[in-house]
Amino acid sequence: MYTYMWCLLFFFIGLFCGSLVNVIAGGLTREPRSFVFSNCRQCSGRWPFYLMIPVVGFILSRGKCNLCRSPLKVHILLVELGAGLLFAYLVFRYGLTWELSLSIFYALLLLIVLVTDIEKMLIPNAVTYPGFLMVLLLSTAIMLLHFRPPWSFLLPVGGNFEWLNNYLWNSIVGCLAGFLLLLLVVIISRGGMALGDVKLAALIGLMLGFPMVLVGLFVAVIGGGLAAIVLLIARRKGKKDPIPFGPFLCLGALVTMLWGKELLRWYLSPLML
Repeated sequence: MYTYMWCLLFFFIGLFCGSLVNVIAGGLTREPRSFVFSNCRQCSGRWPFYLMIPVVGFILSRGKCNLCRSPLKVHILLVELGAGLLFAYLVFRYGLTWELSLSIFYALLLLIVLVTDIEKMLIPNAVTYPGFLMVLLLSTAIMLLHFRPPWSFLLPVGGNFEWLNNYLWNSIVGCLAGFLLLLLVVIISRGGMALGDVKLAALIGLMLGFPMVLVGLFVAVIGGGLAAIVLLIARRKGKKDPIPFGPFLCLGALVTMLWGKELLRWYLSPLML
């Protein structure tokens, strides 16, 4: 009974955090950059408080800005609902623990980038650079306190390679792996992917560690490929139209945080027979 009450409470907390994500992302993508109490991307007017209530405000505004009447993006509503459901699932899975706090913090960072890349194909340095510093500090604290996040994977190594299972070093190796793999894609594709994606992959590697960053990238590639096929079939995008990859990197990271170890064990299961 109490578990479901916590889930309901965190669902509503997630709704408001999703609304905050939309406000921050809007401030980062608005030109000139301005952080105002609004979900409109076309004007910088301040909305009344009741229109900023998650989901309810979108319905009351009928999907249009209260001031300039520009249509609102549907993903604003989806991010609010998605954050609410994610928070409810996280508290159901982890309870009121440090794993819950860490997962929520990482999820909020990823959701901000997801929204900015959807809206402007922009992965802001204002998010990734402070993100690197904060995740590095958290990884150091986790190592010193002898904790391990639920998604951390212990490698079957010993001897001279035992250091790979030190959480901080494992995070740094994951960061380097994400950076180098996406940088290789940028070089091969000759501009088919931006350096912002490379920095985001490095940040995700720092969050997930090694080899979980590989799982996150694999999920992102599969998700991005399927989405591209659907958009082409639906004629929403042409063969030469760019498709932001950042949202798929963020979703791949979130999927890996929740079910990455199960996916990795499933993939490796034929080798364990």
